[in-house]
Amino acid sequence: MPRKNEPPLQEQINQLESLIQWFESEDVDLEQAIAKFEEGSKLAEHIKERLNGLENKITVLKERFDDGA
Repeated sequence: MPRKNEPPLQEQINQLESLIQWFESEDVDLEQAIAKFEEGSKLAEHIKERLNGLENKITVLKERFDDGA
């Protein structure tokens, strides 16, 4: 479930993709890399939690639809 004033899921995915692109660049500073890795790890976990919540919601809605059919 999204937190209040939380950016949309797609925006969070874009942020994660941006971090990944940073790691693919040639100028990677080790200290920055550690901070960005931690940031990306937290962001990825949060995205995963949101996707799991959406999956559960879809499952419930599908079950309601199937029961009503």
